[in-house]
Amino acid sequence: MAKVSRSVDISAPVERVFQYYARPEHIAKTFPEDVKMKVVPINIKEGFGIGTVFRVEGEFGGRPLAWDMETVAYENNKLIQVKAINGPFKKNIISVYFETMPKSETKLTFEADYDLGYGIIGKAIDSLKLKKEIEMGIERSCASVKKFIESGKSSGEMVSEIKADAA
Repeated sequence: MAKVSRSVDISAPVERVFQYYARPEHIAKTFPEDVKMKVVPINIKEGFGIGTVFRVEGEFGGRPLAWDMETVAYENNKLIQVKAINGPFKKNIISVYFETMPKSETKLTFEADYDLGYGIIGKAIDSLKLKKEIEMGIERSCASVKKFIESGKSSGEMVSEIKADAA
């Protein structure tokens, strides 16, 4: 079982940052291109609220993986939490916290709480490779979101820049 967390301060009102994160397909675009992450909406509730289900597909550690996530906690401008309802992980909970800071800034904290399962083998794989990849992915994602939101650019412009930066 592992927990990875990264925070970043974004020079934008909490409402704008929350609105961006309330669309999981936006976040998939901020991860490194080699992950090939894609988010497919399955059952969308208003504002991606509680009960929304979406599929995450990608290549992680060189392996193609897919699983479904469900929104299990949602507090406007404060918290979005999703949990895997199937797939390769024994446990996979993603929490994104939003905190209003002085001067219209937002502190964004992205946390992954997961367990591969597979007993001692899963723990070894996690400590040797996976945890570092998850940490780097979350860090890059937070930096990309910060850059995008602070620039005021469109989603399309952001995706083009992320791909250019990765090349």
